[in-house]
Amino acid sequence: MTDEPGKDLAPRQPPTPQPPAPQHPAPQIDPEQLRQFQEFQRFQEFQRYQEATGQAPQVPRQPGGKRWWLVVLGSRIFWRALFFLLVVFSAMWAYNHFFGVDDPGDIAQDSGGVTGPAQGLSAPAGLQGTVGMFYKHVSFADTTRACTLFLRDDTRQKFANAHGASDCAAAIKTLKAQVTSVDRYQQVMFPPDMLKTPTSSVVTIDSCALTVEGGPRLGSFVVEKVNAGWVITDWNPSTCG
Repeated sequence: MTDEPGKDLAPRQPPTPQPPAPQHPAPQIDPEQLRQFQEFQRFQEFQRYQEATGQAPQVPRQPGGKRWWLVVLGSRIFWRALFFLLVVFSAMWAYNHFFGVDDPGDIAQDSGGVTGPAQGLSAPAGLQGTVGMFYKHVSFADTTRACTLFLRDDTRQKFANAHGASDCAAAIKTLKAQVTSVDRYQQVMFPPDMLKTPTSSVVTIDSCALTVEGGPRLGSFVVEKVNAGWVITDWNPSTCG
């Protein structure tokens, strides 16, 4: 008996499927670390821009308003304002250093015909003294400070009458018009004996003994120490003008 072709062949089996390769989970990124890394990148770009252009661009705004000081430091307006303040404070310091503060305290008297406070200086003569400051106030037409150095109203009026003015303030304005150099006029020079500490509480300072340039001489002052300051208690015209 003849065998049929292919009878002894085994049936084909389908291939066994392979198990899938194991999947690794994606790494988790810390949001805070990502934010810091992005912030560092922005800062590096900011530095490169400064080096390339020599200018300070607008610093990128940070989330939540952080790093605001970088925005301020990168602003031209901030540096200009800071420079302006330094100039102003330097000018104020220089003024107070060279000219001093002429108001060490108010001296108020309620007798002898006084109707208002008088401001006295700590010395009768010298650039920081009462008479020196009176010349300075006249050079700037500071009627308030000049007239309050007089202790009494009758002395103020005597000073005004001698200069053909209705009151002390008007006299100061009249004298200011005669000043040709403010810088020289306010630098009145006193003789050495007037710069010594007075041995009495009443001192007479005649403008004829002073070196006055750039304006008129202002007469003879009787300066008296009242409490802690020296004020003008009397005034008379000088023979030298």
